[in-house]
Amino acid sequence: MTHHILVVDDENTLRHFLRLNLQEQGYQVTEAADGNTAVSLIDKHRFDVALIDLRLNDMNGLDIVRYLRKVSPKTNVIILTAYATLDSSIEALRQGAHDYLIKPCDTAELLTSVADGIARQSASPPTLRRSEKEAILEIRNLQLNLTNRQVSRDGEIINLTPTEFDILATLMANPDTAIDSITLIRQVRGYEATEADARAIARVHIHRLRHKLEPDPANPKYVTTIAGGRYLISTT
Repeated sequence: MTHHILVVDDENTLRHFLRLNLQEQGYQVTEAADGNTAVSLIDKHRFDVALIDLRLNDMNGLDIVRYLRKVSPKTNVIILTAYATLDSSIEALRQGAHDYLIKPCDTAELLTSVADGIARQSASPPTLRRSEKEAILEIRNLQLNLTNRQVSRDGEIINLTPTEFDILATLMANPDTAIDSITLIRQVRGYEATEADARAIARVHIHRLRHKLEPDPANPKYVTTIAGGRYLISTT
């Protein structure tokens, strides 16, 4: 089965770059240079994943996200954003976007996010037991609220993507326990991945999580890597 990807961006060079990289992976790609074209395409076709720039010449990308949620809720949305539009990308995540990527996009990160978004469509999302839904997880100065899905460090809110939040929640719910990549992806995303794929997916998300969570990402004190592609969050 060939998966269909919609790329919405008014920068011609970036849009073509995304199309070429996605096509090399065997995806069918449709481009839209503005919001109105994107809406028209969404009305005519079903897309597995939509890559949407938040700053378009004719429309706010958030309007396209809202429209997709109404007419094609199974389409996973990945936001394309510059640092100046990070607040808007967080709002898109709250509205159900799967992920966001900082422009210019890292190719490996892009392909991982798209593959993850496609895999989520056929997966049953992991569920929390009732007692866990009401829980607040705390390790040192980190606090994670499973009810409102907020993370804070010393009281300061840290905005995470859904995948980053779920990875951190899984690690914090199992403190001082090294979790291998296959188990982590299964628990977080609800699907089985090969060891190579699981390590690649986990590596990208852990890397991004550390850059938001750690004072010094190069020397992490919260999420540490253990031999064998495993990850651990320590209580000490």
